[in-house]
Amino acid sequence: MTEKEFKTFEELINLLAERGMDLNGKAKRNYALKVLEKHGYYNIINGYNKLFLLDEKNSERYKKGTTIAEINALYQFDRVLRNIFFRYILEVEANVKNLVAHYFSEVHGYKNYLVYTNFNTELRDAESKITNVIAEIHYQTANRSGDPSIAHYLKNYGYIPLWVLNNILTMGTISKFYSVMMPTERQRVSESFAMTDDELENALFYISAVRNYCAHSNRIYCFSTRNTLLDTDYHVSLRIPTDKDGEYLYGKRDLFACLLALKQFLSKNDFRRMKRELFAAIKTLNKKLIILTEAEIRNEMGFPANWVDL
Repeated sequence: MTEKEFKTFEELINLLAERGMDLNGKAKRNYALKVLEKHGYYNIINGYNKLFLLDEKNSERYKKGTTIAEINALYQFDRVLRNIFFRYILEVEANVKNLVAHYFSEVHGYKNYLVYTNFNTELRDAESKITNVIAEIHYQTANRSGDPSIAHYLKNYGYIPLWVLNNILTMGTISKFYSVMMPTERQRVSESFAMTDDELENALFYISAVRNYCAHSNRIYCFSTRNTLLDTDYHVSLRIPTDKDGEYLYGKRDLFACLLALKQFLSKNDFRRMKRELFAAIKTLNKKLIILTEAEIRNEMGFPANWVDL
């Protein structure tokens, strides 16, 4: 494999021009320079140029009329999108953490979350799953031992209540914790959202994946995963079409699936606000699109054309 050669910003701009990007005129080149200086070639170009290429898989040639301004608009839209999803996922995270801590501690006490037999040992691969959760709790506690609340409880009580530990555990760990809880305790949590415990477990793992993308500033508008969201009542009521294998075309492996999952967790007011923010973000981007269309962006997101009405 040929080793990558260092290129100056000017050389990178020339390379983009050679590949068909519209960089005619001093103003466009100056704008391109500012964008590359601020965000980097890799983040902007390699991260968001796919839809602008003549052949997404085999070509580095750009569609006629492509500008770095439009690519940057998509980049900025993705940042807004990450912010929206991250904020509302955090709302769900806090809610679920509180319920998990409450219903687990109600039965086992605040300090017995490291006791193997307090979890569902009848699960398939129970030993590896439960020990993995306990190991993650140990690891995250050790890494945050300097946290004032953690240090306070260890010093004065010799243990950390689960409701305090919630503040440092990741959503991924809480999702795993929930998955190995006793069935009756799982159901107490899931009933709060009018979901089955299996539906809640699946939805938690799905939005955890999106949360990680958001937290690490990964592209979110084209989020895709092999791990599907379980069918929900919303898939049916929205009349989402299916493929030849009977799988819904939207809301299973994409960002729209995360929105459907969040619909099951958020209050009506919170979800209404989230929907308005998403609509405003897409509307703002649409005003800046020349080469691309709103439909192409929505398709990458997995959002049906009439998603707002739905």
